[in-house]
Amino acid sequence: MRDYDSYSVAATESIVRKKSGARMIYIGIIVGLAVMLAAMTAAFVARDFGKNSAEARLNDYYFESVSELSDSVDEVVLNLSKLSLNMSRATTSETLNELSTYASEGASALSRLPIDGERTYPAMKLLNQIVDFAAAYNSAVGRGYDTDGYVKSAAKFRRAAETLQQRVDEMEEISRRNGRITSDFFSPSNMAVGDDRQEVTPDYPEMIYDGPFSDGKLPTSFKSLENMEEVTEEEALYRFGQLLNVSGAKIIGHSSEPDAYEIEAGDAYGSVSVKGGMFLSLSIADRTGDEVNLDEEDAYIHAEEYAAKLGYGDLTPVWYLKSGSVAYINMTPTVGDTILYTDLVKVKISLTDGTLLGLEATGYCRNHIERDISAVISERTAAELSGIDYDSVRLCVIPDKETEAVCYEVHGTFDEMEFYVYVDAVTGERVKALKVVNSYGGRLTA
Repeated sequence: MRDYDSYSVAATESIVRKKSGARMIYIGIIVGLAVMLAAMTAAFVARDFGKNSAEARLNDYYFESVSELSDSVDEVVLNLSKLSLNMSRATTSETLNELSTYASEGASALSRLPIDGERTYPAMKLLNQIVDFAAAYNSAVGRGYDTDGYVKSAAKFRRAAETLQQRVDEMEEISRRNGRITSDFFSPSNMAVGDDRQEVTPDYPEMIYDGPFSDGKLPTSFKSLENMEEVTEEEALYRFGQLLNVSGAKIIGHSSEPDAYEIEAGDAYGSVSVKGGMFLSLSIADRTGDEVNLDEEDAYIHAEEYAAKLGYGDLTPVWYLKSGSVAYINMTPTVGDTILYTDLVKVKISLTDGTLLGLEATGYCRNHIERDISAVISERTAAELSGIDYDSVRLCVIPDKETEAVCYEVHGTFDEMEFYVYVDAVTGERVKALKVVNSYGGRLTA
């Protein structure tokens, strides 16, 4: 299966930094103070300065993310407002492309903030739904379909995005006032946008936008890490330096859920779990250029090599997205031929030279444990129960609310539309259906 497109993730434009630099406080030494006391004071001040500088760099990174989130949400509201106008098809399509780009950039910025996922989930869901909506609307425009329903939906999304805009402004104001960003500043109500209490979600098919189950809401425990030995700061720094082939890596903070070391080395940032020393995330500035020298199979080879080097074992690519000179690849472990969508590892690779540019592996660290995977119904029965004209069936494990389900993934068509339907392998119930939007370049891999 090599033809299933989705939206593209645009590169983030440069953001103006507003740094909150640490200050060195010089204290006059009164006459007669002992030389030893002066030396001790200087040592303590130097130590605190180094600590504050590291904290300032981490805050700079978080403030950049807040600023990027604010700018992206502003643009989302602007483009949703434009969709209420009577524009040409070409202008509408251009507006939808911008809407998709800014919504995906906003979701990316939100994911980089040190805020608990339970608190950001409604806002993240809204931004992802807007990406879905833009792709579906753009497809309808391209095919000449009636779009009156999409115009009405755009108005609903605009109202929800305006509420999110207010929440983000509050976040930015609180952060600037306090001079730092922590999850304590954000209550659940601050991010309660697009939840069940607000009737802002238009009725349209659920769609694939970043690979199936890429944003699955999962349990907060990290089962894969529970029985691992703890690593020291020195061990985490060594692993970080070895992976990226850099020197001068420093601990610039600690995070929770799970406990992790936040590490910086030049223009690379990463999070390494205290238990097991597993890389939870990486963000590395792309300095490789814009040339595309590698094809899709080359990208898979590099992604698989990095995953093995990171300790994630033998992974299978299940989703591929090319954006300019960068490839985004979702990979999962397998049990036999069974795909574990719950255990995703997402890798970002330069198509110029194969350099690793990013990683997100919280799905794997939350969920990768030994499983007893068994099916009661047959593949043929599942295909018939799917309700679509099927062409392939395979077993998989998917997130299902706060737990997971063993399902058959049935691919096929219905009424000239392409779907993936997930049928419970034990009960035969249709658990989920994803509509494939053919628009921008991402696809499931066989």
